[in-house]
Amino acid sequence: MSANSTPENPQEKSYPQRLCAVDDIPTGGAKGFQLDKFNSIFAVRKEGELYLYRNRCPHARLELNWMPDRFLDRSRDYIMCAAHGALFQIDSGKCISGPCPGTQLSPVAHTIVDGQLYLNEDPSKDRT
Repeated sequence: MSANSTPENPQEKSYPQRLCAVDDIPTGGAKGFQLDKFNSIFAVRKEGELYLYRNRCPHARLELNWMPDRFLDRSRDYIMCAAHGALFQIDSGKCISGPCPGTQLSPVAHTIVDGQLYLNEDPSKDRT
């Protein structure tokens, strides 16, 4: 049985689940996490805050990044969808430009304990 499984179901992960040290995410940058074959999330570290979202564009339902850990525009002020260039506010996930006005990225519940980033729950249960 793995460290993240439960006795009832060896494949079921338990939460909170450690993702990484906060310092593994560059200041003004982002880091992606592949949770399983179909689900990934990413974290953005900006001005001392961490923001976590499902790695899914609300418009095309595609992953946002075009390369590992590449989620931000050139200015590093916005999250950008590589598929069609939509821009999202880092602090809210709200779409501000592109084909998805009025939508937003799905936030992911997390905590930070002793400099470690933990996922609080399974984000794949929210299929939006």
